[in-house]
Amino acid sequence: MIKFRHLAGFVCAGMLTACSNEAPTALPEPESGMTSSSATSSTPTAVMSSTSKTDAIVCSGEDGLENRGKDFYPTFKKIILTDESSIKPVTLSAQLVSLTTIAATGNETDGSETINEASSDVRLAVTKMIRDADRIAQHYTDVENGVLSAESDVTPIVNSYTDALIACTLSGNQPTWFIPEDLTGN
Repeated sequence: MIKFRHLAGFVCAGMLTACSNEAPTALPEPESGMTSSSATSSTPTAVMSSTSKTDAIVCSGEDGLENRGKDFYPTFKKIILTDESSIKPVTLSAQLVSLTTIAATGNETDGSETINEASSDVRLAVTKMIRDADRIAQHYTDVENGVLSAESDVTPIVNSYTDALIACTLSGNQPTWFIPEDLTGN
């Protein structure tokens, strides 16, 4: 059984702050050189900073959370909404290994160089999520190989995955498959 340590309060508080319709700061602040009207305009009036470009690569790029995080999302939703998961250890491990390769290009498995160029909020959240995913993926690989019992806690990866989703959303790079209302009831 995969344990889930009462995250509902944490998730709802974090999701409501970052993603609800009532949150006044749900959109990122305009970058310097942009007026508030140009920040919401669909016509670009300023060049994106390198940090913004890197946030886009890490969060919504081909090798970012957009593609590498979508396989874990259904498991994440089930854990958040039902407090249980019946996923096989080998499947969960594969989903988590995919998270560890965020921002890695081609056959590479380490995207840390790119992640280190992201804004501090995105960098810290994604780095923690990768560390948690790596540790828990190894644990579930060991479970599948009969080395450990399947009695495990996924709270760290659920917390850090939530933080990464929030950081990417606040940076203006929300993954297309992430629908906060599905998790908060808004």
